[in-house]
Amino acid sequence: MKIWARQDAGSVLDGLDDPGVRCLVVDTGSLPTREEQALVAESVLSGLWARRRERRPVLAVVDEAHNVCPAAPEDALTALATEHAVRIAGEGRKFGIYLLVASQRPQKVHENVISQCDNLVLMRLNSAADSAFIAERLGFAPPGLVGLATDFRLGEALVAGKITSHPAVMRFGARVAHEGGGDVDAGWAASRRTSGSV
Repeated sequence: MKIWARQDAGSVLDGLDDPGVRCLVVDTGSLPTREEQALVAESVLSGLWARRRERRPVLAVVDEAHNVCPAAPEDALTALATEHAVRIAGEGRKFGIYLLVASQRPQKVHENVISQCDNLVLMRLNSAADSAFIAERLGFAPPGLVGLATDFRLGEALVAGKITSHPAVMRFGARVAHEGGGDVDAGWAASRRTSGSV
């Protein structure tokens, strides 16, 4: 597998042990095979869970969650990644591990991950079936408001859960920061060491 073909010492998982690392981005989508993507996702999620007793607060953001923790894993590695995601979603908060899942296909994300969500920021959905799924799984999101999601315009979203005093449809304004188009310089989150040694 390509992910093991490097001569470099260390691993992306070393960043999980370094308290100086403020942000660690693991781009599984850039890996060429589903097996490699699942292996890396499983390694990162199991690494987070293995460090749970350290109680260091961490926010794990899983974009395209239907690929990392699908409703019906198709192979053993994806099933392991899904098990870790379910465990973190259900028990991670008491250890300071928080999970943010993002997907345009909520029905394809494992039910036990979705059902543990305390908050919802719901943008436009393309199907009424997705709306019904969200309304059924997340009781704090009023079905009438969830049903509006199929007609949301750009920047509109339903916000519900503990992050708001009451469910509301909101419109986000134009972005304040300049929109870039390239990769973020990897050095921005590097630890700022004050000692003279490198």
